[in-house]
Amino acid sequence: MHERDGFVEATLRGIRTPETLVAAAATVTSACTNFKNTNVLIDLRAMIGELDTLQTFEVVSHAMPKTPGTRQLTRAAVLDLPGNMERLRFFETVAVNRGFNVRVFDDEQCALAWLRG
Repeated sequence: MHERDGFVEATLRGIRTPETLVAAAATVTSACTNFKNTNVLIDLRAMIGELDTLQTFEVVSHAMPKTPGTRQLTRAAVLDLPGNMERLRFFETVAVNRGFNVRVFDDEQCALAWLRG
């Protein structure tokens, strides 16, 4: 993780599981606190695997709200591969309904424009 042009950039690697994503959320929000920056680009393109619908719902509805600092993020852009967008759009819908300002993208330039906008 590093600071880049007014936001924190976090590139995640490894296997997507509920546990790894919740741990990543804690690490990312901690880094944002340390950098004193509440905008973040979370790049998931190097991760493998996917969560099913119920796992996605559980992570966003129950685990993320309990993770310290997640509610302090002003904007969170999640970047992933085009093939993962259907599942991520569900993630985005649930997250927005829970009060998170998150958007998902498969185009880095669009994600950056939204973060800066």
